Amino acid sequence: MAREKLKSGEIIGTTFLLRTLSGVFLWVVSVAMMSILHGISSQITIITALCAFSLIFQVSDTIDLWFQSQSNSKRTVVVKLSSYLISNSLKVCLILNNASIEYFAAVIAIEGGISFIGLIFSYRKFPANKLSISREMAVKLLKESWPYIFSSLSVIVYMRIDQLMIKSYLGEKELGIYAAVLPLAMIWTFIPTTLTTSLAPFIARKKREGEDKYWYILKNIFRLYALLGWIICICVVIAAPFIVNLLFGNAYSNGVLVLQIIIFTNLFINMGVAQSLWILNEGKSKLAMYKTFIGAIVCIVSNMILIPIYGIYGAAVSAVLAQFISTFISNVFISKKIFVLQLKSLFLLK
Repeated sequence: MAREKLKSGEIIGTTFLLRTLSGVFLWVVSVAMMSILHGISSQITIITALCAFSLIFQVSDTIDLWFQSQSNSKRTVVVKLSSYLISNSLKVCLILNNASIEYFAAVIAIEGGISFIGLIFSYRKFPANKLSISREMAVKLLKESWPYIFSSLSVIVYMRIDQLMIKSYLGEKELGIYAAVLPLAMIWTFIPTTLTTSLAPFIARKKREGEDKYWYILKNIFRLYALLGWIICICVVIAAPFIVNLLFGNAYSNGVLVLQIIIFTNLFINMGVAQSLWILNEGKSKLAMYKTFIGAIVCIVSNMILIPIYGIYGAAVSAVLAQFISTFISNVFISKKIFVLQLKSLFLLK
C-alpha cells in the first residue's frame, strides 16, 4: 500500500474479503475438529469456538496495516490499547468471582470484537480510496503471500518441536523448567517486530527514491537491531539468576543456564527481522520460506542429537543454532551482500 497508494482501496477491499473467508474457514475447521474429537457440547469445543472467533475479528488488522502504511499508527495503538485494558479488566473481575474458563475464552473473543469495531470506526474517519474487490488483485496477493504462510507454519514447528522432544526424552519435569523460562527469552522479540512494522512504509519510500538511500537506511537498521540484541542478551545473562529465583524459586535453578543460552536467539532473530524488510521490498518472499524451512530442519536434527546428551541445555543450544543458521549463515548462499551487512552489524562495525 505504501508503494501503490492509488490502489489502496482495491488492496484493502480484496484483502478484507480474503481474510474474512479464511477466518470463517479456520473457525469452522477448528470447531469441527474439536467436535469430532471431544463432542460438540464438550467444554473444550465451547472454548475453542469462543477463542477462534478472534480469527474472524483479525480481519480488522487489514485496517491496521493501512494506517501503518500511512505512518499513522497512533490510531490503531489507541484502539488496541483500549481493547487490551478492557479485556484485562474483565479478566480481573472474572478471577475475583472465580468464573469458569469458558468466560475467559469469551473475553478473548470480546477483545477481538472491540478491536474490530474500533478499527472500523477509525477507518471511517480516515479512509483510503473507494474500497473495491478485484479477482486479479486476489490472485496477486495469494501468489505473494503463500511463501509467508508456509514460512509461518515452519516457524510454529521449530518453535514448538523442542518442547515435544524434551517431554519425549526427558519427561514433564524438565519440560516444565524449560517452558517456564522460555517466555523470558522470547518476550523481547516484540521490540524489533514493532519497529519493523513502523519502519516498513518508510523503507518502501526510500526504495523508490533510490538504491543508495535505501541501502544506507538498511545498514543503519541492521546495526540498530544488532545493538538492541546485544543489550538484551548481556542484561538477561547477568540478571538471569535473580530473575529465575524471584519468579520461580530454587526448584527452577536449572532454568538459569537455559535462559542464559536461549536468550541469544534474540540476536539472530533481530537479524532475521531486519532482513525481512529487504525481502519484502525486493519481492523475494520465497526466501523467507526457504530460510525458515532450513531453521526447522536444523532445529529437529540438533535436538535429536543434543537433548539426549545435554538435556534441556541441549535444547537451548539447538534453538540458538537454528536461528543462527536460518537467519545468518543461510545468507552465504542466499544473499552475500546481506550476509556481509549482518556480519558487520553483529560486530557493530560501519
